[in-house]
Amino acid sequence: MTLHQFYSSASLGILFLTVLTGCQTTNNDTSTPLVIQTSIPVKLEEIINFSQSENNEYISSWKLPELPIERLNRFDWQQVGLIDEDNVVTQIDNEQSLKLDIRPNNLVFKYDCQRYRLHHDGYQNYHYSSYEVTTITTSSCLIKDKQVASDISEYLTQLFPKYGRGRFTLRIIPTSNLPSPLHKLALKNQTSPLLALNTQDKQLIFEGKAKTVKPIFGLPIDYAFLEDYRWRLVSAMDSKQETIEDITRTGYPVTADFSSSLSNLDEHRAGFYSDCNGVGGPYILTSDNILMIGSAPQTMMGCEPKREAAEDKIRSLEQLSKSQLSLKQLPSTSVDDSNLPYYLLTQKLESGETLVWQNEAKRAF
Repeated sequence: MTLHQFYSSASLGILFLTVLTGCQTTNNDTSTPLVIQTSIPVKLEEIINFSQSENNEYISSWKLPELPIERLNRFDWQQVGLIDEDNVVTQIDNEQSLKLDIRPNNLVFKYDCQRYRLHHDGYQNYHYSSYEVTTITTSSCLIKDKQVASDISEYLTQLFPKYGRGRFTLRIIPTSNLPSPLHKLALKNQTSPLLALNTQDKQLIFEGKAKTVKPIFGLPIDYAFLEDYRWRLVSAMDSKQETIEDITRTGYPVTADFSSSLSNLDEHRAGFYSDCNGVGGPYILTSDNILMIGSAPQTMMGCEPKREAAEDKIRSLEQLSKSQLSLKQLPSTSVDDSNLPYYLLTQKLESGETLVWQNEAKRAF
């Protein structure tokens, strides 16, 4: 069965798949997934309600039902199975299957060079509320199978309805509760957790592989460092190395502020300002200086057109973004306050833009 057949049938709610256990594909197309179906049903409580395992070092401190996004993000997740509305398990065994990246306020599904971003804007009664699924295609993306990409888009749109009409949860599945044939995945690699994304009447099962930590270039960065200063934008270039005028106009400064929640120091927030409403959201910083920012509600006060243009641009760049940070220190004599260390923080966005920020003394509130 091809990926097109799997997702086009799944998008229609039809999962009557051919049993392929122990069979090989009849052609030599290595991109064709091996799909195994079993008629053995799974009890929903085995996936949704369970005691947290204390044996896995990655998840021993997680407190359900809220799984910290920062810790879930330490893994690359790849779909290995699906449990349908009849509790029938379908195993997916293919390197080209759907991948998942977990970020603040959004999930990014990946197929080939295609990206599908699910923005969720609410959390209540242990459930997330879906806001919208957006398909992202970069100019360099030459998708190999456009029909599969379209089918996946339709499938995800049905699973996660717009504007809070869909709800979902994230759960780690303990190996003791794994149904056959998924149980053999745990036996194959006992260090890989399995994640159940429960939505509508289906459960997408993902296997996690710990991410490789990349080398850090420049000075080390941590939460405390970012939150010690206010940051002023001093340079902004787009992917073509041209100046982004909306956020670099003289007399219209753009600043960033990072902070921790007073009630929970593990919760962090980023805010961006142009003397207007301000935009921002929760953020996480990885050990290899990857910055990921979510989104949050904001005021909608009318502002001067150039300030609104600056805010609109910084919103489009920073909210729901992923970027690589690097830091360098320059002689402090070149900064206005000689008692303040002089840092330049470079932010290379996943979308191609490069922003450079200079530290300033944090304002007292």
